[in-house]
Amino acid sequence: MYLHKLILYWIITIVLLTGFWYTFDTYLVWFTRLSVLGTLSIIAWTIANRIYEHINTGNVDPNGKAVLITGCDTGFGHRLAQQLDNYGFHVFAGVLFPDGDGSKRLKSNGSKRLRVIPLDVTKPNDVEAAVAQIRQSKLPLWAVVNNAGIAIGCPFDWGKDIDVYQKTFDVNVFGVVRVTNRCLPLLRQSKGRVINVASVAGRLTVPIMSHYCMAKHSVRVFSDVLRRELYNDQIEVVTIEPTFYKTPIVDFNQIRRARERIYEETPNDIREAYSSKYISSLNEVGKLVNVVTRKDVGEVIDTMMKAVTLTHPKAFYRCCGYHDVVGWAVSHLPETILDAIVNLIFHNKYSIPLAKQYCRLFESKQQEKAE
Repeated sequence: MYLHKLILYWIITIVLLTGFWYTFDTYLVWFTRLSVLGTLSIIAWTIANRIYEHINTGNVDPNGKAVLITGCDTGFGHRLAQQLDNYGFHVFAGVLFPDGDGSKRLKSNGSKRLRVIPLDVTKPNDVEAAVAQIRQSKLPLWAVVNNAGIAIGCPFDWGKDIDVYQKTFDVNVFGVVRVTNRCLPLLRQSKGRVINVASVAGRLTVPIMSHYCMAKHSVRVFSDVLRRELYNDQIEVVTIEPTFYKTPIVDFNQIRRARERIYEETPNDIREAYSSKYISSLNEVGKLVNVVTRKDVGEVIDTMMKAVTLTHPKAFYRCCGYHDVVGWAVSHLPETILDAIVNLIFHNKYSIPLAKQYCRLFESKQQEKAE
């Protein structure tokens, strides 16, 4: 009802402004010119930004420089550690499982410059030990890449107390702050940089992802704070915002199993509010998101390489396809309109059947390509 009234008032306001325009046309010439100038300025800024990306090709010399990366067991961190090693940096690749397959691959494929170190960002002792190893190497710390993260997809009130929020924030937010704070003395000496991996989810909040969206929004805010407070220290702060990519963090089978476990831990009086039909619909939404997840992880790795290697990197990099730009554009809509769009997608009776049909169509096309 509120949205309907808002739209009505919007239409009435447009009619009144149009009448005002025609009545006082002579006096609004300057307003028209300023509006056109504002539009042209936005277009010019966008074009200038693209031109800058193409001409900003100056790279730093990697020789004798160290880079610390968190979350290198799999995904973005794993690939980035390999590429920075090949580029010539001394890479300290932080892993959660030192004896895992990811660690073994890095050790076997990397050069002597690549060091795999145990690093659980939720443990202060691990972080202290990692920084100590960098100090002992006598190498200047050029960059810290806060890449480690987890994703949990379930309704906001599931779980015991706030344990789901605590687990998500411990890794995605407090881990970023902890690693950054302990590395800052070294970064101040080297005039290096901090690269934080956020997400489109930090801008666009969607149902059943409240924990992840809140955490990634916090990463964005922390990046803004760092960029402004460290200005006089000449430390670059870069934020990378990927959309959903095909990495283990968006393994929807794993997310589904975690969701089922969290549901079992949820108090009965909360579980009563959720029907079995709703719970099954969450799996269908997960399948749809899995379908639209981008497959070319190299898009993100190339961007992360720019953040580390360019002499003058941009403050923000958004990794996505052209159709994903709609997500960032939609995130700037008024909250009432944005709510209406999200509710139409997630709470419409036709949403789940359409999602199933789209998934079946996509799977059949994939099978045809494979044949």
